[in-house]
Amino acid sequence: MQKLTDLELIDEIRQRIEFNRNALNELKILTQKLEKMNEKLQESEALKSHFLSNIRNEINNPLSAIMGLASQCAAQEADRDLQQKSLGMIYAEAFNLDFQLQNIFMAAELEAGEAEPAYAIVDIHTVVTTCLDKLSHRIVEKTLEVKLVVPEQLVFVTDAQKFELIVINLLANAVEFNHCEGQIDILVSQTNENGLLFSISDNGPGIDPADQEKVFDRFRQLEAGMTKSHRGHGLGLSVCWSLPELLGGRLEMDSSPGQGTRFTVTIPRSDREVKTLAKDANLFLFDRSEDVEMF
Repeated sequence: MQKLTDLELIDEIRQRIEFNRNALNELKILTQKLEKMNEKLQESEALKSHFLSNIRNEINNPLSAIMGLASQCAAQEADRDLQQKSLGMIYAEAFNLDFQLQNIFMAAELEAGEAEPAYAIVDIHTVVTTCLDKLSHRIVEKTLEVKLVVPEQLVFVTDAQKFELIVINLLANAVEFNHCEGQIDILVSQTNENGLLFSISDNGPGIDPADQEKVFDRFRQLEAGMTKSHRGHGLGLSVCWSLPELLGGRLEMDSSPGQGTRFTVTIPRSDREVKTLAKDANLFLFDRSEDVEMF
């Protein structure tokens, strides 16, 4: 066995000390990463628990209201005014329930990686105006003015259901967070690359720069608890963030406190060959006509 000189022994000890120091530093870094991951997992679990607690009420309450109002309609056949009022409330509650469930199902598909585009020739004007009709009760309730600019004969190859979900979520957000007697501006146009641009802006309170990334987090709301002033469950904007990406596009937000908020969705042109027309997320056989603007 070869004996080490004093210098070689000192050098060997130094190398081992350095190796142990590097290993300890790597272990510290790995521990810090694990701690951060654990914090994120705990935060995610807390958000999901809050979401489940919140959504339980937001599903049970509309169902209870629908059943109660329907019972009133059945028992008060002679009172037409009460019937009309009850039917309007039934529609509003049923819409809220359906809207929430659509977001929940889409969020589940996105998280599982099962959301795939189903391309069709989409009647963009009809989709946007249908979303406005669906939310007309809330628009009237808050006395909002809506300015819509969209070509009437505009069709575009995309996924009708996913595009409609983007539009109605952004519209619902603009209605919910706008001031009473406020204004909503909607613009749909063609991009320079023959893509589709959908822009919606409100003159509500706006969003603080420190909170702008948070609004896209799943299950997160800037307000929480029983005293929150706005309905919702923290899924709509996260869905709106993911769906344009799924369609090859993007979502951008421009907001300042006191200056309102503008969301802009851009979707690129698709070269897919399709033979169906989609209106209101429903598919129909379609023969391309010269009186529609296709891009």
